[in-house]
Amino acid sequence: MGKTKTSKSNLATSGAPLSEEEFKIMIKEAEKGPFYSIQETTLIIDKWKSKYAF
Repeated sequence: MGKTKTSKSNLATSGAPLSEEEFKIMIKEAEKGPFYSIQETTLIIDKWKSKYAF
């Protein structure tokens, strides 16, 4: 797992409208993945916990 590319724009700012087209583009981008199975997700979380959890 590496670093993911993220947008620097804050879409949660109140008063800043989000157009329907921008929304559709964001949904299509999210649908590209990556997606993990339940087992893979459990392993990823367990690795994270062993590294960062106290």
